[in-house]
Amino acid sequence: MRGLRASFLVLLVGCGGTSSSSDAGPIVSTGAGHFTYSFDDKVFRIDARAGATPENVSTALARFGTGTRDRWLIPSLDGAWLVLSTDRLSCSLGECLAIAPRDLSSLSLVSPGGMEQSIEGTPAVDTTGSIVVYPSREGPHENDLWVTRKTGSTWGAPVLITGSSTAQWNNMPALSFDQQRVFFDCGADTYPESGNNDACEVKLDGTGFRVLARPSTLPNTRENFVQFPHDSLDGVLLQGSWPIMGNSPETIWLLPATGAPTPVARTFENAVSPCGLRDGRFGMLWLGRMGNAAGKHELTLAGRDGALISVLTPNVDVSDIGIGCSD
Repeated sequence: MRGLRASFLVLLVGCGGTSSSSDAGPIVSTGAGHFTYSFDDKVFRIDARAGATPENVSTALARFGTGTRDRWLIPSLDGAWLVLSTDRLSCSLGECLAIAPRDLSSLSLVSPGGMEQSIEGTPAVDTTGSIVVYPSREGPHENDLWVTRKTGSTWGAPVLITGSSTAQWNNMPALSFDQQRVFFDCGADTYPESGNNDACEVKLDGTGFRVLARPSTLPNTRENFVQFPHDSLDGVLLQGSWPIMGNSPETIWLLPATGAPTPVARTFENAVSPCGLRDGRFGMLWLGRMGNAAGKHELTLAGRDGALISVLTPNVDVSDIGIGCSD
């Protein structure tokens, strides 16, 4: 049911509240909510409400070039910007990191230090559209996270932020709500589900690396990996499989600022890839809905308390490579 997951974030239609640089502190959520995801090498965004119709972002981007693959569509927290991997632009690497505004009126390469960039998992972008975090096979480890900052029309040289990581594979970055920290997968193997994977954090300037949660954080885990850490109002959401009432389902857990993880999605057995909205709701890929006999990864919206709100993509097997979310 898995693989390296990268899906795609929520976007805001008409952002109220302040939207400024990452140095300006938290941005107030409007509570609207959107998600982004991937399916069949195309990317989509959808309102965080029951009955919403997905928007095919790949169709909208087709005017910028013929392509066969769009992946890892991730919006900024306010939905003003989106980053993704695409083969629609004239990139010698084939599929490269690119950025677009919310209205999809343009699509351009993100070129750290003037160089085209392929990526190995989800990227992340701040609310100004001028700071991008991305994974790459360059660096001291097998895979590392880098930051590039845009000044005018130029993307600056990449800066390594996982140099202090204790893991060989550092991937799937997600910005914190204050845009000062990066949550990410950190493990010994290429794909988290191969095992030996933790959830980690580092500051945007590359300091403060730490492991947030390991499989051994709680006893008797069924799987030897935790993954996809994302911020929420109450702590860090992540995917784990620790015991719940005698069973050990793979589901979504909440790591509070102090204390042990708690199973916020305990009623959703076989749920993966969380993404938290800033109004407290969160999305996930759920394989266990009654009637979903094929075990498709259905994008599902839950309340802050973990109660089901709506299955947003019924009978659609969303690519299990991560999802995105925004206001």
